[in-house]
Amino acid sequence: MVFVQQKFDGWRLLRWAGCLVVGVTLIALGAVLYGLRTAPTVDLEFSAPKAGDSGVKMLFLGTSSMAWTDGKNTWMVDGFFSRQAVSRVAFSRLDVDEQRVLEVAKEAFKRLDVPEVLSGIVVAHSHYDHAIDAPFLVKTFGGMLHGSESTAQIARGQDVLATHVQATGKQGLANFGQFRVELRESAHAPTGFTGGFNASPLHLPAHALSFKEGISYSFLVSHPLLGNRPFALIQPSAGFIPGQNKGITVDTVFLGTGGLGKLDALYMADYWQEMVLNTEAKQVYLIHWDNFTLPLMQQGVPISLQAMPNLVDDFSKSLRELKKLSQRDGVSLHVLNAWDMVEFPRLP
Repeated sequence: MVFVQQKFDGWRLLRWAGCLVVGVTLIALGAVLYGLRTAPTVDLEFSAPKAGDSGVKMLFLGTSSMAWTDGKNTWMVDGFFSRQAVSRVAFSRLDVDEQRVLEVAKEAFKRLDVPEVLSGIVVAHSHYDHAIDAPFLVKTFGGMLHGSESTAQIARGQDVLATHVQATGKQGLANFGQFRVELRESAHAPTGFTGGFNASPLHLPAHALSFKEGISYSFLVSHPLLGNRPFALIQPSAGFIPGQNKGITVDTVFLGTGGLGKLDALYMADYWQEMVLNTEAKQVYLIHWDNFTLPLMQQGVPISLQAMPNLVDDFSKSLRELKKLSQRDGVSLHVLNAWDMVEFPRLP
């Protein structure tokens, strides 16, 4: 009888412990989900010169995605428009949201007032928030996909023709009409999710962590309408290789800030030095600061971006520190919102 009672008490204890574990887990999960939905409010102030009909235009499309045109040729960086919800990223396999991608792409062509044709896409690195949609865009709107071999494997997994994929090493060049875009090896922000290569075709759907970084690039953009030297540097990720911009001078830098808010002020200062001071840039536009698990459009209407949740990043901190540096150095600093247009007037 004593044995039976002890056995009963043991099972009751186990059940109680199990309930406690489940309860703690649910509380922790709830805290995480709350943290992922809690983001700082960002004061978006933006102004840019107007190019008229004969200059170069850049339309910002969230993360480091953007569409460029001179009216004759249009190309993109990344083209990540699926922007899957956080629950899908965490708990399921990812695929291209074709309807969402088409909706955003067509709106971009409309705003740029150009035909729905791409000359190509350059991909910053092979994480899903840069590379998952680019193959579908190339198959739909044409052009050449440029990126690392790791990115090429994502394209092969989506059955992009080999004639539309250009795998690049540490350095590369993409020509889109009169645009000249140099792919230059850089670095991902030191977030803990870096490294690795896709060694074989990556078939969709696939888990977010299946998209290995490959090589991270910065892009140096030139166009004869704007002179005989590069006019813009695009740094998609908040990482850098010391000395990577030696000998480079540009007027404008598009500066990625993803993950920067979790790093210290010394790192931010070094990053600013390499990307802004070393290039003698006078205009800096912040990119890749937004919560890319939220869409760019709702019910057919373009919407504004929200900052990354505090649990993941601290954009308020990044912006505060970068403002100090820009004011110290006399550099104009802007935060780009989705659908903002930056226009570059042609030189006289």
